[in-house]
Amino acid sequence: MIRIAVALIWLAAVAGPASAQSGTAANLRGVGIPPPAETPTFGASSGADMLRHRGPTGSPCLDVGGFARRHTMNSNLYDHVVAVKNNCAQSLTMQVCYYDTQDCLPMEIPGGERKEAILGTMPSTRDFRYEFREKF
Repeated sequence: MIRIAVALIWLAAVAGPASAQSGTAANLRGVGIPPPAETPTFGASSGADMLRHRGPTGSPCLDVGGFARRHTMNSNLYDHVVAVKNNCAQSLTMQVCYYDTQDCLPMEIPGGERKEAILGTMPSTRDFRYEFREKF
């Protein structure tokens, strides 16, 4: 999260002055200066919008987060845990995967409840990326 904030602050600092001097920057591009950085866009994989169940206020029903939990007996092993809270009354089903893999885990979260699932266990690997899809 901190890396994203730093990257966005850096992008804002780089893009801000470049847009104010667009005429000068356009003239210098031929000399080897790259064009102004563009703000990254984040979206669902393969360009399709991610479908989400929504509550009456329009907010997503599922709050999804991940964290690494160190084993007590072997401090070199980490469980990659995905925690999900269902803020809606209906029971929802989703699939959680390591990012860009087919290594997935199905989860069913009853209405108004919270569930945790271990996506995997890795030695010396605290950081991991995941993606999820809700079933409709």
